Amino acid sequence: MADLPMITISIPTYNLGSYLNKTLESILHQTDQNFEIWLVDDASTDKTADTVAQFEQADPRIHAHYFDTHQGVSKARNYAIEHAKGEIIVFVDGDDLLEPNYLEVIATGFTDPTVDLVGVGYTWGWRGGQSGRHAFTEISKTNAYASINHRGGDFGGYTWNKGFKMKIIQDNQLRFDETLDLAEDLLFTAQYTLAAHKILYYPDALYTKVSRSNSIIHSATWEMRSKEQAVRQRIDKMGRSMQP
Repeated sequence: MADLPMITISIPTYNLGSYLNKTLESILHQTDQNFEIWLVDDASTDKTADTVAQFEQADPRIHAHYFDTHQGVSKARNYAIEHAKGEIIVFVDGDDLLEPNYLEVIATGFTDPTVDLVGVGYTWGWRGGQSGRHAFTEISKTNAYASINHRGGDFGGYTWNKGFKMKIIQDNQLRFDETLDLAEDLLFTAQYTLAAHKILYYPDALYTKVSRSNSIIHSATWEMRSKEQAVRQRIDKMGRSMQP
């Protein structure tokens, strides 16, 4: 484990209730303990900020920041990017669950210095699931990019089933678009993939996406959905400039 790169875990928090405890416990029980966590609370109005403070006080690897006003998930993730000390960063939603080897698998993928992006399998309702392969597969940049808009495999455009190199993020000045409340992850993944070269995928489901009735996905407005479609069109347009 000592030779694995350090990972920064970005977790935006906003009115997560009891979900956050379970998410953090699934991280604290990882087989790879070489990590730091940035909890950025987006002006929660329930007891989420109290939970954040309790975990920060209990573990020096956990860092917290509190927004005075609600500013959105993109700004929270960007704060983590700007303060990350890890070589790798992962973006975990504060209501989801990680298999114990989630971090270890991602970190292991990056022990090859030529690897720029590592994805793992996930479960989300009927989507995803265990493959039983327990091995990395190299996938082409073209196929990875195509899957962002659901035109390929399960690699997808979500940020939460992937590890990203901080060097690529900083060298290309990549950030989440703070004008978006939906599909911000798709755009970030697309921009990052265009800058990446070697991509690995570990298909076993190591991330569980929890369906929460009051999440953005379920409560998105017509305006948010319209912006999402515009983002998807932008991703397609960006992809046309990709070298075959």
